[in-house]
Amino acid sequence: MSDPLMPHLTPDEVELWAQGLLPATRDAHVAQCVECRTIAERERKLIRELAQLTRFAPEFGFVERVMAKVKIPARSGPHFRPHTDA
Repeated sequence: MSDPLMPHLTPDEVELWAQGLLPATRDAHVAQCVECRTIAERERKLIRELAQLTRFAPEFGFVERVMAKVKIPARSGPHFRPHTDA
C-alpha cells in the first residue's frame, strides 16, 4: 500500500529509479507502492533490453551522399502578401 501523503512517481522519477538514481525518500515510495513499482520495473526492463540492441553507425560518407541529393530551393525574390483592411 502506498503512503497517501507521498504522490506516485512522475515519469522522470520512474526513469531515475530504473537507472538507480532516484533519491532515497522516493525510492521508499516504490518499495511500498505496487503501482509505481510495477511501472518502474517495466521501465527498467525496457532500458536493459534497449541496452542489449546492436549499435550501429552509418558507413563513412553516408551524410555527404544524402546531402548531395537534397535540393534546397533558391529564393526567387521578395514575397509580399497583399495587405487588406477588412
